[in-house]
Amino acid sequence: MSLIAENVTYSVGSKNLVSQISLEVKPGELHVLMGRNGAGKSTMFKLLCGDFEPTSGEILLNGKPIREWKRKHLAMTRSVLTQDYEMQFPFSAREIVELGRSPYQSTKEENDKVIFEAMEITNTQKLGDRSYSTLSGGEKQRTQYSRVLSQVWGNPPKYLLLDEPISSMDLPNQLKLLQVSRHMADQGYGLLLILHDINFANQYADTVSLLKEGKLAASGKPKDVLTEKNISDIFGVEMNVFDSPNGIFILPKLSKMEQTIK
Repeated sequence: MSLIAENVTYSVGSKNLVSQISLEVKPGELHVLMGRNGAGKSTMFKLLCGDFEPTSGEILLNGKPIREWKRKHLAMTRSVLTQDYEMQFPFSAREIVELGRSPYQSTKEENDKVIFEAMEITNTQKLGDRSYSTLSGGEKQRTQYSRVLSQVWGNPPKYLLLDEPISSMDLPNQLKLLQVSRHMADQGYGLLLILHDINFANQYADTVSLLKEGKLAASGKPKDVLTEKNISDIFGVEMNVFDSPNGIFILPKLSKMEQTIK
């Protein structure tokens, strides 16, 4: 029972956007995908969602090729949060969350309960009656996060695939949504997040996978993957990795120019 990429390659013309990547998102695990812009994260994300079909290799969801899943059953087993969260219709925030219940033939009472719980855990209940179009970027992201929660709420193992889910949020809400993600993993859900903040990945992830130029450069526990060498190789920046009683933390090395200015 897991979401698996088996030796996956995806090509456009003669160019491989991702090449021979194997990784696994397990129930009860928060898996973070990282890399520079253009490294292949979004392509890999869409492959794992089932939006793209691999040129070679296979995406398996709970042991079955994802291309063989019926759309309704797929929607009830995994939910997806993309970076495109604008809507052209005059929905309220609550109505957006309610869209997550579309695959189900539940009673109104059952749907209302799930929607209430999904909005409660993300602190979006107070936004419920507001027009979605009037919300800030961060409020829209939180509302969409509630939607994907409502889509797979209850009876894990199920999967949440989240593409930069905290990019528009302020720090308190970033921490809140990462804590919710951690909680969902602890409840038995499998989560895949694309993140850019190395310290957040280190603190909340069970597994970190680093992509470089469409290939999997490293994958494993954060403390084993987020090393000074890997960070330099993948991101092209020099960082210090420090040990502390609460685990490692990562800070930039001062450049010669910064030292001179200081």
